[in-house]
Amino acid sequence: MYNGQDTLEATIKSIEKQSYKNIEYIVIDGGSKDLTLSLIQQYKHVITHWISEPDQAFTMP
Repeated sequence: MYNGQDTLEATIKSIEKQSYKNIEYIVIDGGSKDLTLSLIQQYKHVITHWISEPDQAFTMP
C-alpha cells in the first residue's frame, strides 16, 4: 500500500476488534511519504511483520 494512511488505521482497528486471535497481520508498504510509517509504529503490537521500501518498476520481457 502506498500513502494508505486513510485506510490503514481503520483496517488495523478492525483487526484489533476481532475475537479470533490467531491472526498474522503483514503490512507491505511501497515507501509511503504520508503518515503510514507512524501508524505502523503506533500499532506495532498488532502487526506481525512489515516492510516499507519503494516499489520496483516491472517491465515486460
